[in-house]
Amino acid sequence: MTKYFDSISSEDKEILAEAFINITLLIASSDNKLTQKEIDEAVNTIKVRGYEANSLFSEFYDQINLTFKDDLEKASHEHNIDKKKLDYYTRKISRVNAILERLPTAVAKQLIKDYKSFAHRIANSDGGILGFAKISIEERNLINLPMIMPIMHDEEEE
Repeated sequence: MTKYFDSISSEDKEILAEAFINITLLIASSDNKLTQKEIDEAVNTIKVRGYEANSLFSEFYDQINLTFKDDLEKASHEHNIDKKKLDYYTRKISRVNAILERLPTAVAKQLIKDYKSFAHRIANSDGGILGFAKISIEERNLINLPMIMPIMHDEEEE
């Protein structure tokens, strides 16, 4: 994967990667449905982030992209997409907190920013009337991912 994740286990890397699937399903569950537009946006966002030259995590996104669409489809079939699952997805996403604390501050902060912008893209991908009010009230309460704690420590970076 990427050198920024050398200090964490492969299981932790998997949790960081799975967070994108869980974020997609969290946003979808807030509206009780996963739409094709949301799926397309999720897949395309991961793909594009893999070849962004300025991305800290292009290798990370390239690795996720290899199976993302299939993994998202599988997860969406294994779990219900409805408001009853919001707590489930919230708990799954919150597992990144312990891992983020062990990463260099700048890396953790950038990954949190990436998670949040990803959630915004999914929420903006579908809904609304004539392009207005695309983000529902339910989505609005989730897109800033309140289950992911902000990074407070500022250690010296190498």
